[in-house]
Amino acid sequence: MRNKPQSNSTEKRTPNPYFYLKQVIGDYMECNLTADQLNSPEFLRKHVEEAVKRSNTSTVKELEHKFDPQGYTLLIILADSSLSLHSWPEEKFISVEIFTCAERATPELGLEYL
Repeated sequence: MRNKPQSNSTEKRTPNPYFYLKQVIGDYMECNLTADQLNSPEFLRKHVEEAVKRSNTSTVKELEHKFDPQGYTLLIILADSSLSLHSWPEEKFISVEIFTCAERATPELGLEYL
């Protein structure tokens, strides 16, 4: 995809009041979850569902993958953008990103919950 070249004109663009980008990222090293919890789709999905609610948005669609022998990835298309979660039980590490584009969305509260 090509970007339009930036113009030096004095043309003014009206800001879109419905376009509020917010992105929060949490990388949890040496997290206090057990390896079993970090490897459990059910456990992680339950907590992500609550984080979505606290982010003041909703789930449209999910895609997940459980790695062998361990690890889990959950991608969620939100009504207002996306959420991703990746776990590495062997490293006691989990990474979460919540990206939203609605003024009412509160991804920071969702991440705080996690």
